[in-house]
Amino acid sequence: MKSIITATLLFLNFLFILSCDNKSQTDSQNTSEDTASYISEEPAKAYEPKTIDPSAPVMELNLEAQGNSMDVMTFSMREISVKNGTTVKINFRNTARDAAMKHNFFIVKNGTIESVAMASNAAGPDKDFIPEDKSNLLYTSKLLEPGQSEELVFAAPPVGTYQFVCTYPGHWQSMNGKFIVE
Repeated sequence: MKSIITATLLFLNFLFILSCDNKSQTDSQNTSEDTASYISEEPAKAYEPKTIDPSAPVMELNLEAQGNSMDVMTFSMREISVKNGTTVKINFRNTARDAAMKHNFFIVKNGTIESVAMASNAAGPDKDFIPEDKSNLLYTSKLLEPGQSEELVFAAPPVGTYQFVCTYPGHWQSMNGKFIVE
């Protein structure tokens, strides 16, 4: 009699464990199906600096690349702040007189200036110091000779903190700053 009761209890225990395991699997399937319905089918839009909204307000600034030697070269601003949804217009001017003081202006993802600068150096002058891998780049200007200027016009990037940098060889360490979109 004792063995029949023990066998019955073991069998009932087995059925209980089996039903709990099936419920767990069903709950797990339901959860993943429920979660899948909340995931957007559309990927986030990539930032396109040339896609300018003609009705957007324009934020205009003047930025100079200054200095006639490596020890004093700098941008005239260490921080640029713009508003989300605006068109940014930067009057970029290389004020240097020394022929070796060529400068550009790149906006890059925060924390990537060194890797972008190294990749830009590897790209070299034939590619205007623009690296093949553009995944960390948001905006690039042309390389300005001393005395040259360029009007940079682009849509403000998404809200966040970025960096700007000159990627001409040896310049990135002192020619960089924050680019903030509020």
